[in-house]
Amino acid sequence: MTVRSPKFHVWFWCALALGAIPANARAFCIGWDKTVPSYDPQYYSVSHEFQRATYVIKAKIVRETWIGEDGKEKAPQPPFQNGGSRPWGFDPYLGAYYDIQVEMSFKGEPPLDLRLFSENSTARFWFDVGSEHVLFVTDETFDEPIGRSLTVDTCGNSKPLTKADVLLRRLRELSKAPG
Repeated sequence: MTVRSPKFHVWFWCALALGAIPANARAFCIGWDKTVPSYDPQYYSVSHEFQRATYVIKAKIVRETWIGEDGKEKAPQPPFQNGGSRPWGFDPYLGAYYDIQVEMSFKGEPPLDLRLFSENSTARFWFDVGSEHVLFVTDETFDEPIGRSLTVDTCGNSKPLTKADVLLRRLRELSKAPG
């Protein structure tokens, strides 16, 4: 009989549990899926995401509003899955809306105030109220009762302003490019 360390047992059960998660419940980034007929290894390059985006903006997060499974505003009520500080995938929320103020646009002519939807799934994104970000905003369709909403691709190049120096230089180049 082989005696294994407690660490082995922890790793074994974690690996087994991960393998039991359905594939559609894991994080999925369309641009990384080589099985898609239109696969493009440049899908998540800054220039490609710039072309796909409705708006590319610098913005400040003004408000976070969580939405219950009925599609109505629902204040976060702990405890949350895994002891988190915000709702996770198995908590009873469809997601959150983030009201943002546009400070600068690199692409498009957005209104000064936008609302972004973050689905309570592996595609969620979280913002802190008061933080500033560079965002590649797209118009997507979600299951009802949300329907069409502006959102951000969490696999893409959106990031906090504090980490966006190189990205900002690239966006300035792209926004001056013809066509």
